Amino acid sequence: MVVGIVGEGRIMPPTDCDCVLVNASNQYSRTNRSWILGRLVRDHEMDPLRPGLTVTFYKTSANTNSRTQGIPTADWVYYSGIVVIIVQLGIAIIPGAIDHDWTVLVVTAVGTILALAGGALPKWKKEKWNGRKSKKDGDRSIVCLTRGNGYSDVMVIISEGKDQYRLEDLANARTVPVPRTAWAALLLCIAQILLLLTVAGLNNHAWFLLVIGALGIVQNALAAGVRRDSSTTGIHMEMDGTPITDTKVMKALQRAEMKERYVGISLLPIFFPGGLRQDEEEWRDSTLATYRAHNANHVRNSESVPAPNSTPGYPPS
Repeated sequence: MVVGIVGEGRIMPPTDCDCVLVNASNQYSRTNRSWILGRLVRDHEMDPLRPGLTVTFYKTSANTNSRTQGIPTADWVYYSGIVVIIVQLGIAIIPGAIDHDWTVLVVTAVGTILALAGGALPKWKKEKWNGRKSKKDGDRSIVCLTRGNGYSDVMVIISEGKDQYRLEDLANARTVPVPRTAWAALLLCIAQILLLLTVAGLNNHAWFLLVIGALGIVQNALAAGVRRDSSTTGIHMEMDGTPITDTKVMKALQRAEMKERYVGISLLPIFFPGGLRQDEEEWRDSTLATYRAHNANHVRNSESVPAPNSTPGYPPS
């Protein structure tokens, strides 16, 4: 942790799932560097060897008292950590109750406090959610998350309304300077080293510490490896309709385009980097031409509508 903060200015680990984020509106793609978005893709994939392509649409939830974007929801994995801490402290009490040796309890309690203090550093949250929020109720953005060509899943996340995070900003994983974080991390590191030296000098009841440490390792491995709901990362969303699945990637993208504009077209460079066949190019060009014609008609219609409280041919009152 200290090396990351001092060297790169970052406390968050790199994403454990390489993926690409594509903005469906402007078709810009970028490599994701966000641990949160990478974990979304990792937990979403069910069968990476499935043939064809599956496009799943999601809509982010509006902020409520119980669900706010950027604030994770506690699940059974979260509560298992609390249970394990209580069990560890209970095991550490045994040597004191039997032989009046409270060293194991003190070491366990101090180690737990140091671990919780390290996770409570403000820089964690600052780096996780270093992105802008939508400012108006009418704001709408659509992004696609996928591992890229050769993988069988695409997540399409539609964000509508006010105070929704712009996932493109999160994908950049920009560093955020937080005062005194490096010093706090250094003090925690020194305290953990001193605790480790204390543990190394124990002669009695070392087996209790071994059991306590094993429980912590098992719980950490469970928390890191198990699939979890998206709300536990702080991104609250619900599935929007039935996933689109087809054994042919192009057909799946065409069906996704029918459901939401520019989704299928924006993913063409990702899944067909070598170019399209003639009939596929014709479909793409005709679809874009239809969109341009529709937008032009919309602009003309909006310009022909008289302003409120005005009469055609006269300035508004």
